[in-house]
Amino acid sequence: MTTEPSDRTIILHLLRGAVPERADDISSLWSQYGHAVEVASSTKGVTMNADARRIQFDTKTIDFFWLLGFSAWRAVEVYMPALFMATSSRMPLSQALDLDEERGQYELDYKQRIASAQSLLAAEQTADISWPADIPEPTSDRESLGDAQHMTAFDLVAFALAFSLLHEFRHVMYCADNSAPSILPEEEIACDTYARDFMTSGLAAYAKKHGHDFAEVQQKRAMGIALAAVIIHAMTPTHAHWGNRQYPPIAERLTAMISGYSLPAGSSFWLFTACLLIALMRQENRPLDIVANSNQEMVEILLDRLR
Repeated sequence: MTTEPSDRTIILHLLRGAVPERADDISSLWSQYGHAVEVASSTKGVTMNADARRIQFDTKTIDFFWLLGFSAWRAVEVYMPALFMATSSRMPLSQALDLDEERGQYELDYKQRIASAQSLLAAEQTADISWPADIPEPTSDRESLGDAQHMTAFDLVAFALAFSLLHEFRHVMYCADNSAPSILPEEEIACDTYARDFMTSGLAAYAKKHGHDFAEVQQKRAMGIALAAVIIHAMTPTHAHWGNRQYPPIAERLTAMISGYSLPAGSSFWLFTACLLIALMRQENRPLDIVANSNQEMVEILLDRLR
């Protein structure tokens, strides 16, 4: 007789798979805190929270990570031409976007995909929305996707989800130990910082042990965390973007998650993240009269503009 793994075990395996160099650490902490993992009934909005006893989420929220993640991955094809034009010629980004004659249809398609993902937040369950035909249904079988682009998006979504679950697990630890910061917005930033450090602090030794290039491993992990930042931004109600008694300003969270990586200037992380941030700015009709020498500088300026 085969016993199906519990939800708690499935999430533990996801975290161990996403951060294999910390597998023993997460197993030890999982055992120490003894918290439950509860899959709630799907409802409108987002369900992902934690207290001293459990981490709770619903399957619709996991579907949202998948749908928005696969949609956001397409930001590169939409904005890379204008980004390259702007950084290589020191042209204002807004001007480069206007000169990119191919952008219009690509951007329209991109916005439609993002709108489909956003509609999931207002739905009672995933079946209530029209799933985009060119985005695969959620699966745990990466190889079944067949397409290299879809496999890359799968990996980044897995990292983004792992980041968010580690963020919630830090809430569990704070509650159980009665050690949380006195102000809730500070706790949110602390949980983001914990999740980021957990996913990146052991990469050098891991890369060396397994014969991987450290910069490539760090780049992919950082891209997953940047995707998590964009998903968290989408999950945060517009009225809370500037912060309230429970959450810090969303720009502070994005900065804590995205900035400060010691990646080479030519890393794909800067390209990917710049395109994600340009997409956010375009969705909010923010001015993009930005002049930058590199993708890295563009990311730094965009983060500052989001404040």
